[in-house]
Amino acid sequence: MDERVRAFGDELVKVHDWFRGELAKLRAGGEVADDLRAHCLTFCDALNFHHSGEDRVAFPYLERLRPELKEPLDRLREEHEVIAALVGELRAATGPAAVERVAAELEAHLDYEEKVLVPVLNSLESVPWAVGG
Repeated sequence: MDERVRAFGDELVKVHDWFRGELAKLRAGGEVADDLRAHCLTFCDALNFHHSGEDRVAFPYLERLRPELKEPLDRLREEHEVIAALVGELRAATGPAAVERVAAELEAHLDYEEKVLVPVLNSLESVPWAVGG
């Protein structure tokens, strides 16, 4: 079995850690509004891409494979919608209050997602979204 696939849950944590690091930069930076918006272009677009992929590919696959995950996956989908609305606020933000709202919601979401999905993902022998998977 491909080691990268076997540790797919660990790869999810690495992606999430990148988001956490970007949030930390936003929190610590004291950026002016223009810098915050510029930083958000990369962060917000990457987050949207990540969540869209989960909603369209990963979650439906996991739900078919493990029907007992329906409730936690529904919760994660709902959280994606809440986070998308908060990211909209972040795109228009002029100060740190929006960053804090997004950071708190996103960090709680990432923690829950890892708790639920990392063990499942690390147990899979293949996933349809992996190269060659």
